[in-house]
Amino acid sequence: MLLTGVAVAQVPPNIEAALKKIGPIVDPACTADLYRPLMPQNDITSDVTPLYPGINIARNQSFGSNPDDVVDIFWADRGAASRAVLIYVPGGAGNKIEIQDKAANAFYDNIGRWGTQHGMVVVNMQRHFSRSWDGGARDVSSMIQWVQDHIAQYHGDANRMIIWAHSAGNVPLGTYIGRPELWGPKGVGVIGVIFMSGGFNIAPIQAQALGGRNFAAQMASAGSYCHEPGGMTSTAGALPGAAPGTPGGPNNIPGFGGPPRAGAAGPGGAPGAAGGRPGGRRGGGGGFGPQVDPATLLARSSLPELKRTHVRIMLANAGMDPGVNMSVNGGLSAFNEALSDALCEVGQSHCPTTFVAKGESHMAEVFSIDSSDMTVSTPVLRFIRATLRDYAAGHEARQ
Repeated sequence: MLLTGVAVAQVPPNIEAALKKIGPIVDPACTADLYRPLMPQNDITSDVTPLYPGINIARNQSFGSNPDDVVDIFWADRGAASRAVLIYVPGGAGNKIEIQDKAANAFYDNIGRWGTQHGMVVVNMQRHFSRSWDGGARDVSSMIQWVQDHIAQYHGDANRMIIWAHSAGNVPLGTYIGRPELWGPKGVGVIGVIFMSGGFNIAPIQAQALGGRNFAAQMASAGSYCHEPGGMTSTAGALPGAAPGTPGGPNNIPGFGGPPRAGAAGPGGAPGAAGGRPGGRRGGGGGFGPQVDPATLLARSSLPELKRTHVRIMLANAGMDPGVNMSVNGGLSAFNEALSDALCEVGQSHCPTTFVAKGESHMAEVFSIDSSDMTVSTPVLRFIRATLRDYAAGHEARQ
């Protein structure tokens, strides 16, 4: 199935028009309302078995000691005995289930369904909140090692894993990929990585964060288009009976539905080149850590390893991401442009794949997956297939 063709589709005109009215902000609730009608009738709140015909789901498989350190695993009834693995690292507070309103409950099962339809096993990660600069990266490391040890029982091939982060999920993933001391005994564990609409520490390079210094002000209108009280930090869609700080429950994290914290990053936050607060230059790594001096920031940079890595890289962002200007560099975000330029300096073969999702917003680019809007899923699938082909060719040459 990975060798079959892919279709191309643009953002449905009615949805694109609504996204333009919402504006270039992070608005999970109102964006979910637009894409929920394109999803199956049932979602995680539905009491039916199977939830999605032909797809198996193992929920809340623990990879760490924290209750939030869990994954959901999706695999199809039919397919190869050993399949490529797609790991998804969500943004915001790290929830694998969006909870801003009831419509948001459909996400991110959509990515799990989509991946299985294209012959993959999909792992949706949830992570707990950490104040340390590398805490989230250590969670990614623990998760990857757990997947390596267990994915075969779900027909996954631990040697063919690709990982995809969105928004604030780029911080832990970018830190992990760039810090070999955090890897497990089997190495980095992935052959491809998709960094979408975010950023992390690539010092000494400085690049403007999504939304710039006015990020918080830009997000203030989230929820107004669909009259959702609480905006992007609403927890109106929390799963019944789920306790705060557990999968599907209300967040207890400052700035993400928990107690307010001055200066905390929002769901699209922590995308600065230094991995700090939105628009900042000297953050500690996740938007919440203490500010550090330039020398420490440089010592924690992921850039040196990214210049050496054999992991294939895709840099993507939405045309309506906060702070993106479609008339500049084709809409490529400042962070993606800066990192791409730095990697291409190593050599043409080391250049990352870059992609701008025209007509999509920050949340639409991931909420659109497994819908008739294939603006994002088409190039992502192409990247995945190319990465798997290159791995297969290299593996054959080594035999």
